Amino acid sequence: MPTLTQQTNIANAIAAIRAAEELLTQQNRVATDVLTSIKLTNEYNNLDSYLSQLLHAQNSADDVGFANATAALQSQASGLQADEHAIKAIVGDFQTAASILSYISQAVTLIAKL
Repeated sequence: MPTLTQQTNIANAIAAIRAAEELLTQQNRVATDVLTSIKLTNEYNNLDSYLSQLLHAQNSADDVGFANATAALQSQASGLQADEHAIKAIVGDFQTAASILSYISQAVTLIAKL
């Protein structure tokens, strides 16, 4: 079973990814360009896939399942960092982009601690 600290880190990483997704959704709603909307949707889907894996790790019932889930999450953290660069290029509002990147960075940092 995950320790209390690990459970807290996963919960906080989930919250950070959800917050980033919320901001991406807001940006998608105000996007006036179809291509930008498609790109934002793709980035949202990437984050949502990662969120699904975080939820799976959170609900792991045994140590082996948790270890496997967290190892997979940690190995994919570089993909989240690549998403940060893509999001920075897509989101036109600098402050919103910075907030999204901050949430993703928080999640990456928390996942590294698992």
